[in-house]
Amino acid sequence: MSFFSCMLDKRGRQEHDGSPLWKYFLSKEESDGLVKTLQFARPLNIDPRDATLYYSQWWKYNYNGGSPSKQEVFNSLGGNIQYHLNENEFYKIACTGAEILGVKWIKKQNTLYFRTLLLQGGLPLKHISENQGKYKDFLISVLEEQPETIEDFMFNTRIIYLLPRSSQNETVYESCLEIVKAIRNKDEEYDELFNSEDFLKNISNSLKIKSASITKKIRQSKPKNYWLLNFKNDSIKITLRLGLANSYTKDSLSGIFGFEASEREYQLYMNDNLVCVFRKMVNDQFKTDWYTQQDAEWNPSTGLPNTYLMTNGEKIPLRDFIQTIPRLDEPSLWAKYEENKWRLIKGQVSSIKEAAILFPKQWKCELPCSEVFLYQENLSWTPFEGEIKIQHKDEGEDRICFRSGVKSFDWTIISEKPAWMLKSNLQVVRSKPRVLVFDDEGYDIKNNRFKVYIRKHRFKNTWEDITRLNSIPRGCFDLKIEKDNLIAHDIFFNIDNLQAIFSNQSINSARIEFKNLEYFECNLQESTLVNIEEKNSRYDLKVNTKYSKIPTTIKGSVGNIGKKKLYFDLMSPFQGVTITDNEGEIINEKQRLSLKSLYGMRILRNPNRSKETLLKIKNSLKPDVKIIKKLKESNQPILSFKDEIVRLFYLSDVMDYRNNVLLELSDGSNKKFYEISRFSNIIKNVDADNKICLDNSSEDTELFAIPVNCSADKIESIPLCKNETPYSIPFTKNLNQFIIISSRNQYGKQIRPRFVKYTDNSFISTNKYERIENFHNKLSTTKFEDDSWKQILKYFEICVQFDLPFSTFDQLSAISRSSKTASRAFLFLLIEQDKADENIQIRIPEMEKDLGFCFHWITKMDWENAIDEICNTFGYNNYHGDIAGLISSYLKENDLQKLSCFISCKSLETKLIYQNDIHELRRELGERVTKELPHHSPKISSKYNIQIENHKEVRLLLQSPIAVAESISNIQKDDHSLWGGGKIREVIRRNIQYSQYLQRDFYNRMIFHVLKKI
Repeated sequence: MSFFSCMLDKRGRQEHDGSPLWKYFLSKEESDGLVKTLQFARPLNIDPRDATLYYSQWWKYNYNGGSPSKQEVFNSLGGNIQYHLNENEFYKIACTGAEILGVKWIKKQNTLYFRTLLLQGGLPLKHISENQGKYKDFLISVLEEQPETIEDFMFNTRIIYLLPRSSQNETVYESCLEIVKAIRNKDEEYDELFNSEDFLKNISNSLKIKSASITKKIRQSKPKNYWLLNFKNDSIKITLRLGLANSYTKDSLSGIFGFEASEREYQLYMNDNLVCVFRKMVNDQFKTDWYTQQDAEWNPSTGLPNTYLMTNGEKIPLRDFIQTIPRLDEPSLWAKYEENKWRLIKGQVSSIKEAAILFPKQWKCELPCSEVFLYQENLSWTPFEGEIKIQHKDEGEDRICFRSGVKSFDWTIISEKPAWMLKSNLQVVRSKPRVLVFDDEGYDIKNNRFKVYIRKHRFKNTWEDITRLNSIPRGCFDLKIEKDNLIAHDIFFNIDNLQAIFSNQSINSARIEFKNLEYFECNLQESTLVNIEEKNSRYDLKVNTKYSKIPTTIKGSVGNIGKKKLYFDLMSPFQGVTITDNEGEIINEKQRLSLKSLYGMRILRNPNRSKETLLKIKNSLKPDVKIIKKLKESNQPILSFKDEIVRLFYLSDVMDYRNNVLLELSDGSNKKFYEISRFSNIIKNVDADNKICLDNSSEDTELFAIPVNCSADKIESIPLCKNETPYSIPFTKNLNQFIIISSRNQYGKQIRPRFVKYTDNSFISTNKYERIENFHNKLSTTKFEDDSWKQILKYFEICVQFDLPFSTFDQLSAISRSSKTASRAFLFLLIEQDKADENIQIRIPEMEKDLGFCFHWITKMDWENAIDEICNTFGYNNYHGDIAGLISSYLKENDLQKLSCFISCKSLETKLIYQNDIHELRRELGERVTKELPHHSPKISSKYNIQIENHKEVRLLLQSPIAVAESISNIQKDDHSLWGGGKIREVIRRNIQYSQYLQRDFYNRMIFHVLKKI
């Protein structure tokens, strides 16, 4: 038996309950036992949970300063394991253990696997005990700052300098932030940890006293994005880190966008790659869901990243989201971030004491320098503290003075970059620049507290006060900001009224003409992909078709002859009906695509064609339901339609290998067809010895076996052993039936779940509908304490953890078979989970789409009975606040708040539906959509004064909400019921969901109309 199993047994537990690992409070004897177990373990005999536990124990009891590393954790073990594994292999085993335990990975711009493993240990007790006073002062200062993310305080020298120098790293900041959040929210999560040591109890008491006296702080929402120079592992690179919070109020997100955030969802893209999605939650806050898997590495050949939002199919540029980029042709200032990492600083002043300058060989400084080879350039690197001056070797201009350890400020030159210019190496304006200045806290500084001066770039003429200038000439300018005896420098380029006109656009050729060049010299750069001919500022471009690739951008430059140029990426002028990947390669219609391979892909269209470009999406097995989108942008990320694609996957059994989503792109007679699978890989075969092979065996995929048809206490994720190519299921007593799944791959790859069983068992399979009906009968006749309900909870958590369709498990599919069971399952799952709002916003809609039903169809009586049962079983006394509030939040998310009144027997105030409303519905949909509506409509008991026969084209949209209202009122006849099994009812339910998706407002109004009439 493994150490982890013995530890659970000693504590009288059958399984891990999902709590942080620090809550086990291992004794000294137990800690020694864990070390010995791992020291002499063979790789195949290690329980991955033991490795995960050791990572947490190391952080809690071994860490004593510095940036933690995998090597340091592994070396601390000692023993024979050092001869069988290296630090990366041991780390991988620990990650597998975290998957088994259901540890929730910390997700930001990238998934922080290593940091998550450490923070399962809670606080670094050893280090805190030796620096008690400093940690106490630090935590109090962080508490006063009221941060939402570590970026809110990690650059504030007043705060971070309270810690020992060796503790100033992101992992320490993250662990302290969690403590501070718990204190602010009066969460008792960490009380047990604080009470375990006297010195921690003292810190906790001080924090609670301080928290009671703090008034709520209104935080500026300026994005905290920064570039990092990393010297680690003998390789030097620069990456971009986005400092976005996990959630935002509407006002704070509006501050970042520069306009009111009034939509439900915004997708943030950088260089056509989806970074994250801001989703409005039921509490009216926006949650940040990350999609990008790693920090973006800087490419010196490109300028400022092209960032934009997508909402409702429209693109909204975010021109000032990234305000600066590294430069290798000019000296730049970098501040110490943590060991081997430095952060780019705008200007010449940093509040961090330890700083450095990076500069080209044409410059010289008074301190010794080291050579750095970075992106094919030989540069000089000089760390310093205090002040340093640097001077160009060939020019006698004034020296540039860099200073560290001095209170600084930040600023923004408002971008006026035109839409055709995607990226640029300099900030672009079209007249006199507008400059905003911010203090260290991110707050605006009034204009009368600073001055702005400009002069032609690298000219020796006098600086001119910008307030005294009515206009400025074209070209490159230096900019100087003076505030409180501090000086900052920047650079910008004024293009005035320069225009780029696109014409004659096709998939392989285009014409670009520049207007208002005047004395500017313009150049577009040829490449292997495109040939360019120029005549009188008119450029004819032709694509080299042999590469089957379309340039994503055209590189160009503009500026005065002999002066500093503006280098830019021009929007690709090539337009036509096709899909390309993020490198511009044309996707072949026969190419196998998966949902996870869509990142970076773009749909192109020709905006100059008289015919509109349509995207038609449908399921290969259920082609009746079609989603049709009119493309608004000339190029649009395909992921902007991800919700629609996922919705259509769920029309059929996700376990069916034939279940694919078909895309049809068309502008008139020109059409292209693509096919997308839900998963990136499948299990090719399972042999007689239960060896499992994947179709694409080259993928490095972690597989797990999830037991099925067993008791709840046997349900866990069991890692499969892998010897070269085949996988094998480890022998587990009394378990012989499994669903094989894959872990969340960092590149988003996922296998199709598959049921397997040992050949020597007597299990007789029934068909899917019979299995689901049998499970439903168990759920409907048992109480929440029964094992069948515990299975439901286990499988739900596994689906969330591994991002699986809920229909992977028949037990979850069974909850959709009756209103009574659905109402009980809804409340049971929500009260057993943290973050109810997030589950209502994300998990519940996913479950509805996947299983093909909606919880708002539940009868009023079943809601009432389920609430009473939950309250009696789990001891809830606050009926409205605790339980009914969950239903209200769900209904609010679906714009069905009035149903709360109906359920609680209050009068329902609503506007009725009239003929004009139906005519308006048909007008909005248009003839094309109404002709392609599915034919199968639900049966209804009455028409409720709705003249359905006069509007047969939209019969589905009229009868669907009527059937739902009858279900809510529990007046449906048995043969009309929306609940129960069978293929026809599944089709009907999917069609009702489609009606809600297509016209939510009308669907909701019709429900209220019928409820008012009943």
